[in-house]
Amino acid sequence: MKHLLLVLLALASTCAVSFAQEEERRAPPVEIPDFSNLDEYIYEPKSVVTFGFRYIGGAKTSFSGKGKLLAPEDPGAALGANLLRSYHDGRVSPDARVVARLDSSGNPVIDPQSNSASFDPVAPDGRTNTWNYANSSQLATLGFVRFNSYSAEVIDTSVREKKPASSAGMDLAVSRDMGKLRGSRFAWNLTAGMSVNDVAANTKGSVRAILSTLTDFYSLYGRTPPDAPYSSPSTAAENAVDAGGNSVLGIDGVGQTISVDTSVLLANEPAARTTSTETNDTSVTNRWKVKGSYFTFRAGPTVWVPFTTRLRASVSLGAAMVFSGTNYSVTQTFEPATGAEISDTNSNAAYKLLPGYYADATVQFDLTERTGFYAGAVFQSAGSYDQNVVTANSNYATKIDLGNQSGYRAGLSIRF
Repeated sequence: MKHLLLVLLALASTCAVSFAQEEERRAPPVEIPDFSNLDEYIYEPKSVVTFGFRYIGGAKTSFSGKGKLLAPEDPGAALGANLLRSYHDGRVSPDARVVARLDSSGNPVIDPQSNSASFDPVAPDGRTNTWNYANSSQLATLGFVRFNSYSAEVIDTSVREKKPASSAGMDLAVSRDMGKLRGSRFAWNLTAGMSVNDVAANTKGSVRAILSTLTDFYSLYGRTPPDAPYSSPSTAAENAVDAGGNSVLGIDGVGQTISVDTSVLLANEPAARTTSTETNDTSVTNRWKVKGSYFTFRAGPTVWVPFTTRLRASVSLGAAMVFSGTNYSVTQTFEPATGAEISDTNSNAAYKLLPGYYADATVQFDLTERTGFYAGAVFQSAGSYDQNVVTANSNYATKIDLGNQSGYRAGLSIRF
């Protein structure tokens, strides 16, 4: 009985499956959806980015001001013996002469540690063996050596102008298509861009200045002056002898030597001091230098005029903002009558934000629907600013003019 029920259940299941399959064959086929009534969608790029270079006229600059070049040495007071005195063409130092130390018998005292003679400073006699001078012109006064210290004061009132060469910098801009102008074939965009260019200007020239010379005279006490350049002290080795003229022997039995000063002696105090001044336009030279860069941020509308499907032109006009950072330095150089040149450099850094405007005219050729090349003329103006170098001894100014600059730009455009 159990087996009979299983057979009946299997037979019923088979019949049900067969009936379902037959019903499926008799049912109508499933229809494929019809999408023909939907509008076709094509994406059209609305934005353009341009990247290239911007070649524009350099900032116009002008330079003016006054300054002092102080003496780099210290000649000290006019009076005072055996002092260290520095000049631009020499030096006079305290006397360094020594004399051999003698025992009660008049023999040189030998230092047992160094096995050499001992020495003591000479008694002051108004002279020094430690000095030097640089130029034979310092011997112009008979019997004396002349030492000089120089300074200068720039009194030039002229203004020097310099227009540097144009500079090339990076240029980047983004535009958004805003549609047609009143249904015409002219399109207009909103454009925002940024560019960076250099500021570089320098000029050099002689300036009018008052030259001051402080001169100290030192006596040679009748000695023949040594040829220039000369530096002392100078020494020579001689055999050490006792009071009887006999060679002094060391503990090792070897004859001893002593160092003998052979310097030409000079007075250790000035015999006289004078101060003189003159004014000329050739002895002092100034170099003015400005170096830096500026960023131009701009935004405004752009109108496009198509010529063909690939060639079109545009005109853009709008507001600009310039951020400029520059370093201004002034080097003063004085060529005195003797000695090396005297030079002094001072500098100052400044950062300025200037409002302005711009105008661009561009021609573009599209290589594809998304890429192309452009080239055109540019103009911008952002005013000017002053920059100063002020120290305790100088006040120099420059004016950096970023107005009315023109040039051109070129690069690659990409639509997206």
